[in-house]
Amino acid sequence: MTDDTRPAREWSRRIWLQAMGLAGPGAGLSAGIAPAFAQVIEPGDAWASAFRPFDGPAFQGELRTGSLAIEGRLPAELRGCLYRNGPARFRLNDSRLSHWFDGDAMVQAIRLGAGQASHHGRLLDTPKRRQEEAAGRFLYGGFGSTVSRPRGLRSPDELNPANINLLAMAGGKRLYALWEAGSALDLDPDTLASRGWKAWSPETAGAPFSAHPRVDPDGTVWSFGYMPGSGKLLIYQIGADGILKRQAVRELPQVDMVHDFAITERHLVFLLQPLVFAARADLRNLLEGMRWNPGAPLLACVMSKATLEPRLFELPTGGVFHLGNAWEEGDTIRLGYARAESIMALMQQLRVDTPAAPQEPGSSVWTEVSIDVAGGRASQQMTDLSAIEFPRTDPRRTGLRHSLTVLLQRGPTMDPRVFGFDTVIVREGERSQRHAYGSGWIAEEHLYVPHPHDTREGAGWVLGPAYHWPSGKTTLSVFQADALAQGPLAQVRLPYGLPLGLHGQFVAA
Repeated sequence: MTDDTRPAREWSRRIWLQAMGLAGPGAGLSAGIAPAFAQVIEPGDAWASAFRPFDGPAFQGELRTGSLAIEGRLPAELRGCLYRNGPARFRLNDSRLSHWFDGDAMVQAIRLGAGQASHHGRLLDTPKRRQEEAAGRFLYGGFGSTVSRPRGLRSPDELNPANINLLAMAGGKRLYALWEAGSALDLDPDTLASRGWKAWSPETAGAPFSAHPRVDPDGTVWSFGYMPGSGKLLIYQIGADGILKRQAVRELPQVDMVHDFAITERHLVFLLQPLVFAARADLRNLLEGMRWNPGAPLLACVMSKATLEPRLFELPTGGVFHLGNAWEEGDTIRLGYARAESIMALMQQLRVDTPAAPQEPGSSVWTEVSIDVAGGRASQQMTDLSAIEFPRTDPRRTGLRHSLTVLLQRGPTMDPRVFGFDTVIVREGERSQRHAYGSGWIAEEHLYVPHPHDTREGAGWVLGPAYHWPSGKTTLSVFQADALAQGPLAQVRLPYGLPLGLHGQFVAA
């Protein structure tokens, strides 16, 4: 093991050059963008339809509204901004990207306060986007897309669309758009203008920075970066003031794709799935080099925050994208995660250029893990919640015992030709409440927003967007967290549809 991060940039550059088979040197519309679909959208095409308004020349990169229509009443104490990030643009003239993970990023800002709401969305100004617009075509493929005549890649940030998540720091005065194979992109929280890549230290400039950092209650940010094929994780500890406190590299097995992790008061917790990457000269994208090893276990890696020394614990084999919160009970760590038998089929299915293949219900199960650190054992128990994803909890309880988890679920009546989720769940202990959006809706990640004056978890709100594909429009719903089944307190109606995004954060005013 080593704390030497000097090679981090070179590992990152070399691995991504191999993965992509590359080597070598390198304004706004208003509500008028509302899609006027000339034909009926078939159910199998519903998911992809969310991206079409942003692929043509009519869209110049920005959306903005004044005060939006609201059904119901927004809580007076709910004041702030919901920022969301995700891929939006997949076509540039005659050039196309095929995989959801690869589209140019668009950040959304839905501002709430004084009973009113407004929206501002903006395509991010990345070096990748500037180069490709100048060339009139996509120059780079990405995670799962392939382009003709790809340009030589000198560093991962040339490929970086910054399109997965956001990190807010300093009370929302700093905002970063996150990928997971390169740098965080510094954004202006008010205008969403890009201010360049963030270098946390000279040694880690350009190195991978996770799309799922975790923030301690005291504001300390923990993050990591993985480099496919390297067998290494890069660990970051960043103070609430934005200054890097520590960086370290750890050699570990099964770290070719580590999307998320969790923290407790004393530990970092990773679930390392048996996904193996092998670089080849003929690879056209990263996904082509990924293979699943069904005989290998899922490894729970526990690192002490004090020493960053890892310990490994075996769990039954399985795949994972997202973890919930983790906490300690004495020497035992408890956490939940969305468990899949394998994530390969899902990654191959996340395409925007073809109708979605029929989805099987129950593809992921909410699973509770117990790690006896002192005894050297780990176990897991699957719950009765299946076809779930996108767990979120009270941010004030990160790393601490909590009672409430927000999840998305694919309901049993959702048309199998429509990709995604249609139901939001609040799970509290063994009790779950549900709100199903109904036919024609695709729900996106919903998150928990704490009440500013009441520390009880159920006193806060659950909010998130959903896309109504028959009309091509998006709605933001706000629920009372402990009364989800009663339906929304308020729904903010946008005059257009937003591209289906990945993750977001709420910054209180």
